[in-house]
Amino acid sequence: MSEEDRYASILRSVLEELLGSSALKVLEYQLSKSYPETSPYKLLLRDPQLYYNALTSIFGNEGSLIFLKLILKHLITRSGTTTIDPDTLARSLIRGEKDAINTLIQTLEKVANFRDEANLKIIETPQVLKEAEKWKGMGVGGN
Repeated sequence: MSEEDRYASILRSVLEELLGSSALKVLEYQLSKSYPETSPYKLLLRDPQLYYNALTSIFGNEGSLIFLKLILKHLITRSGTTTIDPDTLARSLIRGEKDAINTLIQTLEKVANFRDEANLKIIETPQVLKEAEKWKGMGVGGN
């Protein structure tokens, strides 16, 4: 999997957490009407201005800015970062600033690392293993 595919996958999962599966499918369909040759997640990574333009055909200018800020706020929260302002980042992305794209990618990397660490902690936590054994004894989950 390429780095771009990895980041696109993280973006998709964050949006699914935010919107839910059904609403995400509707959004993907609507965005694909504007740019059918690429996924909306890769479009955001490659050219945030085009992504914003595609959003405006769905939500209008103000709604698109609000939606982009909502995505970024959720992403920033999931990354554990406290120094990035979603409004500033959204406006910088819309202007196509390279630093903003780099900040987005760094935030996605933090989300990926945070998830990896969280998965390790779940596996290594004795309380979770004890709880899993309890559930397994009741015939829930396991093999």
